[in-house]
Amino acid sequence: MKKLLGGMVVVATAAGVGYVVYREVLSDEARENLKKMVQTVKKSYDRINEVISSVRGDVMPEDGPLPNVQTTMRQWKDLGY
Repeated sequence: MKKLLGGMVVVATAAGVGYVVYREVLSDEARENLKKMVQTVKKSYDRINEVISSVRGDVMPEDGPLPNVQTTMRQWKDLGY
């Protein structure tokens, strides 16, 4: 429990220091550059995620049964099943 509490204190302190540095230390130009960098990272992540999804084949439209399934179903129907 103490480790968890200590970790939360460290994270909260780091977030607070980061906020103060962002608001008080960085110039307007540095803030804009930081925002642009974050947007670039987000776009890159989305593009990489799209490529990985397309390679894995996760995105597949539902067009009905595949041709081999249709052929098999037709053969079974012809046999009387």
